[in-house]
Amino acid sequence: MTHFRQCLQRCAALIFIGAFFCCGKPATHPLPTVAPVYYRSALELAGAIRQGEISASELLDHYLSRIKRYNGAVNAVVAMDVNKARARAAQADKALARGEIWGPLHGLPMTVKEAYEVVGMPATAGDPEFKNHMPKQNAIAVQRLIDAGAIVFGKTNMPFHAKDFQTFNKVYGTTNNPWDLARTPGGSSGGSAAALAMGFTSLELGSDIAGSLRIPAHFTGIYAHKPTFGIIPRFGHLPPLPSRATPHTMPQRPLSVAGPMARSAEDLELAMDILTTSGKSDKDVIRPDLLPAPQKPLQEYRVAVWFTDPYSEAEVDAQVMPVLLKSVNKLLNAGVQVNETARPGIDLRESLLMFLDIYYQKGHLPLAGELVDRQEKMQAKWARFFETYDVLLAPVTPTVAFLHDQTQPKEARELVINGKRRSYMASNFAWTLMAVVAGLPATTAPVGLSDSGLPVGIQIIGARLEDRKTIAFAKELSKLVGGFVAPPAYGE
Repeated sequence: MTHFRQCLQRCAALIFIGAFFCCGKPATHPLPTVAPVYYRSALELAGAIRQGEISASELLDHYLSRIKRYNGAVNAVVAMDVNKARARAAQADKALARGEIWGPLHGLPMTVKEAYEVVGMPATAGDPEFKNHMPKQNAIAVQRLIDAGAIVFGKTNMPFHAKDFQTFNKVYGTTNNPWDLARTPGGSSGGSAAALAMGFTSLELGSDIAGSLRIPAHFTGIYAHKPTFGIIPRFGHLPPLPSRATPHTMPQRPLSVAGPMARSAEDLELAMDILTTSGKSDKDVIRPDLLPAPQKPLQEYRVAVWFTDPYSEAEVDAQVMPVLLKSVNKLLNAGVQVNETARPGIDLRESLLMFLDIYYQKGHLPLAGELVDRQEKMQAKWARFFETYDVLLAPVTPTVAFLHDQTQPKEARELVINGKRRSYMASNFAWTLMAVVAGLPATTAPVGLSDSGLPVGIQIIGARLEDRKTIAFAKELSKLVGGFVAPPAYGE
């Protein structure tokens, strides 16, 4: 039995003994608790592997056992390469015994979104036409994780071509939300979010073109980071479909980004350091440098809040708004400078229209000069705004996770928000696109549960290349509002 397991058992015994002796009396101090192995952070687990408290092989077995037990209910992990993962885990353990450390993720098993090419597993983008596509090389971002020591053992579900706010396709079926199996975990990185919420992995690689990292994080109660546009290479991500992009043309494609998902802001920070650094085997060394994280307490952040807007499709539901407002009240009570009326001088509907114009012209690169001018003017407004404010807090999307709805085309679907029928597409787009068209970083962090018991996240937007600042703010915010909470049915 490893030292790691002995520690867990000793802590459990102490908790039991303490509860026995304190029975019938109020405890003067909270009893210590230890998270189950599968709910510990990537940072903790990577450290435990390096310290010899648990082996990479043992940790992989923990995840495989949990997936075998629960994946049938949620359908989050849709492909695995167990034999290769076991072999690499054994290699990681032997290397560590020799004193070799591959990198900050040495021996850490993890999953990635099905959109990414990974040798040994199919990459289909949920498209039956590509169900037999077996990549010959890893996506650049995946390879960077592997070069840092990660063991990519599985892939998580996504909607067809990453084009929905729900996660289902004809190749792998539907992914359910661990908080309520009748509801969606969001899209398009919905399988990634569900896998994290279920404890199938401690770290995930997703992607975002219109909220695909942030909405699933909000719906499942985890953390996600949409990076500044262009700082993480996207080659090896589907779409575009195989053979329709090269390492040289991929950086020119607008809007979409690769980004990390986790159960803590600290793990987002770790992943961003890895994903923005050229790996041992990739040649993509040209990238803008992220600005350093601010070294200041929460009280010194200048925070703007934007929760309401005249744009009707942006109306926030009563299940979401009280949770957002409660988080702002906690910031105010903590002495944080908060301005609830400051705006960057941009229009939410204008962001939607610009997104659509760019999205539908992206097949004809380079973008038209008129589009580039409009985008640069919007970016200039944001730059001026962030001269005064450190971060802008906004909703991720107007509702909590909604019920599965696959009966009609996306354009015909509706959401009910405060008793009113709203456009499914426009409402889900309303708050996510402003960071997309301006290429800004945006971190999503859980801030509580709705009255119906479903997770609510908040969007933390920052200036270009200030990714470390939005993640740092998320870390500080978690101290006030709490962080990840395991879904009740699967938290044991």
